[in-house]
Amino acid sequence: MSVITAIRTRRSNPFVQERDVSKELIERILDAAVCTPVHYNTNPWRFLVIRGEGRARLGSYMAQCFAAEQDNPDSPEVRQKMETLAAKPFRAPVIIVVAAARSDHPKALMAENVASASVACQNILLAAEELGLGCIWRTGSFAYNDRMRHLLGFEEGTQIVGFMYLGHPVRPLPPAERPPGESFTRWLED
Repeated sequence: MSVITAIRTRRSNPFVQERDVSKELIERILDAAVCTPVHYNTNPWRFLVIRGEGRARLGSYMAQCFAAEQDNPDSPEVRQKMETLAAKPFRAPVIIVVAAARSDHPKALMAENVASASVACQNILLAAEELGLGCIWRTGSFAYNDRMRHLLGFEEGTQIVGFMYLGHPVRPLPPAERPPGESFTRWLED
């Protein structure tokens, strides 16, 4: 399959089995993830692989972060939402948290490190597709939450760019209809 075909036919697939993904496949995916352009060779990518009962810890962290932002964290509504959040990591057997670390290089911009880590997320999606796995990239408020960054053990100044839910697909999804690039393009030629 050509790279362009893989890009055009890949779909985010949240419908995955509980069956574990081997460490070997995860390592192959992470090796592909770091094959991104990166300014000043800062190597900003940071990965946290969460599987097994580690997912319960992530769910607990999600609930804690949510509760910390509520006026009345003991209300029945908040408690119900916390239970729902605690179960979210069990949607897939593996979650790879992708983050961008700040660099000490004097010319390196954090925006460029985040861009490179975002490209790493795309590489994870494409590598998962190549290996016959389902994957979906999630962000949301937890990706931008300093408490979550701290609970997950990322160093100060690191920015989470995605939670990659990964597993063996229940079923393949047909390619999505996508608008042509020209719909978003202007040309400056003369």
